[in-house]
Amino acid sequence: MRELSSILLNAQSQDVNARNSAEQQLKQWETQSLAQFMVALAQELAGEGLDGNSRQLAGLHLKNLLFARDSYIASEKKKRWYSTVDAHSRARIKALSLEALRSQVEQAAHSGAQVVAKIGAIELQEKQWPELLSQLLRNMTAVDVVNSNLLKTVTLETLGYMCEELEEESVEQLETNQILTAIVDGMREDRVDSVRLAASRALLNSLVFTRHNFDNETERTMIMQVVCSATKSPDERLRVVAFESLARVASLYYERLPQYIEALFTLTLVAIQQDKEEQVSMMAVEFWSTLCEEEMEIIEEGTQEGQLQEPQVTPQRECARYVQAAATHIVPVLLQSTLVKQDEDADEDAWNISAAGAICLGLVAQTVGDIIVADVLAFVEANILHSEWRRREASIMAFGQILEGPKPDTLAGPVQTAMPVLIRSLRDEHILVKDTTAWTLARICELHAQRIPQGYLQPLVEQLSNALQDSSRVAAQACFAVHNLAQAFEHAPRHGETNALSPFFHPLLTQLLAATERRDWQDHNLRGQAYEAVNMLIQNHALDTRPVVIQVMQVVLQRLHGTFSMPIISQDDKEERDQLQSLLCSVMQVITRGIDREIIPFCDHIVTLLLQVLNNQNAVASEEAFMAMGAVASTIDHGFEKYIGELFPFLLKGLRNYVEWQVCSAAVGTTGDICRALEIQILPYCDDIICCLLEDLQNPALNRQVKPAVLSCFGDIALAIGANFIKYLPSTFQMLDQAARTKLSSDDDELIEYLSSLREGILEAYIGITQGLNDGRNSSLIIPQLENIFQFLQLVARENDDESITKNCIGLIGDLAVLLMQHAGEVAPFFRQPTVNDMISEGLRVANLHDIAQWAQTKCDELLR
Repeated sequence: MRELSSILLNAQSQDVNARNSAEQQLKQWETQSLAQFMVALAQELAGEGLDGNSRQLAGLHLKNLLFARDSYIASEKKKRWYSTVDAHSRARIKALSLEALRSQVEQAAHSGAQVVAKIGAIELQEKQWPELLSQLLRNMTAVDVVNSNLLKTVTLETLGYMCEELEEESVEQLETNQILTAIVDGMREDRVDSVRLAASRALLNSLVFTRHNFDNETERTMIMQVVCSATKSPDERLRVVAFESLARVASLYYERLPQYIEALFTLTLVAIQQDKEEQVSMMAVEFWSTLCEEEMEIIEEGTQEGQLQEPQVTPQRECARYVQAAATHIVPVLLQSTLVKQDEDADEDAWNISAAGAICLGLVAQTVGDIIVADVLAFVEANILHSEWRRREASIMAFGQILEGPKPDTLAGPVQTAMPVLIRSLRDEHILVKDTTAWTLARICELHAQRIPQGYLQPLVEQLSNALQDSSRVAAQACFAVHNLAQAFEHAPRHGETNALSPFFHPLLTQLLAATERRDWQDHNLRGQAYEAVNMLIQNHALDTRPVVIQVMQVVLQRLHGTFSMPIISQDDKEERDQLQSLLCSVMQVITRGIDREIIPFCDHIVTLLLQVLNNQNAVASEEAFMAMGAVASTIDHGFEKYIGELFPFLLKGLRNYVEWQVCSAAVGTTGDICRALEIQILPYCDDIICCLLEDLQNPALNRQVKPAVLSCFGDIALAIGANFIKYLPSTFQMLDQAARTKLSSDDDELIEYLSSLREGILEAYIGITQGLNDGRNSSLIIPQLENIFQFLQLVARENDDESITKNCIGLIGDLAVLLMQHAGEVAPFFRQPTVNDMISEGLRVANLHDIAQWAQTKCDELLR
């Protein structure tokens, strides 16, 4: 690998041929001799006489061989580090990477920090490389180097990067203390700025490990003092990180804030009002946003615990109501020092001081409710007709931000008073005022639609229609407002003859469809927003507008047909076509479900176009095409049999699309729709479908979000084909048992949500199987599985607080009782278990579950008689 330096440099070349050749060579070395390649990269990184750029690139490439953002790929790379790279090579790579930290060449030293951090994060979690921290800490006091400040800086960077990736439990308390000592020493005021900055960033990333230190008042105060001191540094970057650290402390150690809150109150408000650097002010605002989020969470926890009425194992956290105490001070500062500092040249989603202040004001409103309404309304009244556009925009933004949090009755009067002014403001001369007005009206439609005076509906719709022809930025917000206005009719009678939107239905749809074809449709996601509004209008349409919906459907089919003749010259052209097909398929799905059997005359045309979309094999469009196909199947039931033959190859390909998991998920959902529609007619296709579904469950590369739907799909198939499902029972039961044993960390909300959906999928599978076997001849086949089913029900009963899961558990108990009535003597002990009685009793106490619980109770009583 003598040419490594030049090949690394060529991999960055502007010359495409040179770059491709270099990338292929690097890939070949990685594939053929990984350990040797990684050692060579480490040697390049540590080589003091070599080119600084190639050393930096060697470090980056070495880091990327160890790391990936995708969790599955990252775990594979970690396995490879231990399985393919031998112990001697690993030791050599670690030694060389540590050596790079002591380099006088900044590029190499900083790159070395990333490599050491990646290896450290991997090895410390496996209790490997125990000497790493002591070696790093020695760097902080080293005197045998030319540039000790650079060494301290990159060592602190290493600690910071490493802490960012380590799990809390993978660092021992002694190690935490050592890390913290080095970091706090680096933050001392007599350190150079580069060292202080690296130390501050390291502290920010290590705070999650320091709970023990924050429990100790002396250590906690020392940490808070160095952070507070850093908020006053002349270095803007250091002030930003210091305020970010205070926000992190507020999130992690809320209960430890009392003795510091007054000082933090002063520091943050002064920074918001007086700091000349916007990034610093924004981070000071972030402190209050974080406090709001933390207090809302504590209040929500208290509400939930009160509802459970059960003794809590862990003591309930107390809300100190810091935001409420500070609201009369913080709200005027947000209004006068942040909201009026708009950047009219910034992108719509740019994060700046006015955006940060607006979000914070909204969070304060959600946290404290009514108490800030008077102050905000006074600001609105003083500024909404102001000659200065910034004041007008800020007042409308402030009003929009307090629409959630205060009691609806408190806002009823202000909303009614504001409507005529806001409708007029849609014609303001300044684009940001119109943009914010449209957004605020959208919020009113979302949160207070019932408080819009009836007389203002027509002028509101007329002005929103005009706004759809305004700049793309304003038009996109107008689409959002129309969407929310249509959504307000969600709970109107499903097939009511008319509703309040019916007179405006046709002109609104006409304007929205025109907006999707504007030349600037790409700006501000205008096309996507317009089609979403179209979907919501159609979803909640009244019967007297049904002819308009059918007209729109014909326009959509024409447009979808037109996409197949779009000239595709560049990748951008292809992406435009794929996105447009996706949006049009989405509208077709909504229309199909919305007009029910009236879709039948158009089904041949619809299915033909959807098959063409699937044939293009684009992930985004295929996902929507599958869902539209599922809607057709659900609507026409057995009539879908004529289409299944042509669709089936695409369905199998979708079920095996492990890489584009959203497509796989949509294909699974569509399979369920088709099974429910066709029932026994799906039987000839079941061997292939079951094979694909089992492969989905066994494939570790498939995103886990798909797996609950796969489990549920087994239930759909079993219900569709009845006794014909018997041959699939052994593999299905085995797979359901494996899924039922899944255990996940209880402190990760995402994983808890996944476990809940997994259990729902298991229950739906069992319900489908149980109902499918209920033909009087095959009921005994489920008896060997009863032990596992009731163990699963016990597990769910212990850990579940989800009403829909409880409903499925009770439904399954009732279905099993019906199925096994002929085997009452053999199975009665299962139905006498306390879990069964407890679940049914719980259901009888809940209004939404009372009917199903009463039915299940009756069936169990019959079985046990």
